[in-house]
This record gives sequence, structure tokens and C-alpha cells, in this order.
Amino acid sequence: MIAVFKTNVSTDNELNVISPLLNSQFKEIKWNIDLWDSDKILRVDSPRDWTKEITELFNSIGLRCINLEIFHSEPF
Repeated sequence: MIAVFKTNVSTDNELNVISPLLNSQFKEIKWNIDLWDSDKILRVDSPRDWTKEITELFNSIGLRCINLEIFHSEPF
């Protein structure tokens, strides 16, 4: 599954805050945030749907994260 989110992560400092949280709480996902994209797109590749948990994590530290789309694919 690939989930695409719109975020408001716009600085390296914000990325440095969210990165260890994503890495520690969601060990089975591959993710990246495109800081050059106007929507600061977060892409998540995972065998399961973590949409709710990822959105809640961002919100808990004062960042915005809105799911735009989910693509179902073969597990990585």
C-alpha cells in the first residue's frame, strides 16, 4: 500500500522532529517527505494501512497531515 499525504512540514527542523517518531513508531514503513513540493507530500509505503495513526502522530506534535490518496500494491 502506498499512502500519499499533504503536510505542512516545511523546514529541516520540523523534519528532524517527525523523522525519529516515524522511524521508531512505524518500523515496517518506508517513507519520504518532499519539502520542495508545494503540498510537502509525505509518501508512505507499507504492507498495512497506517493512515489514522500517522495523521494522529502529526497532529499530536502540532503538524498537519491530510491523507490524499491510497494506492494498493504488492507488499515490498
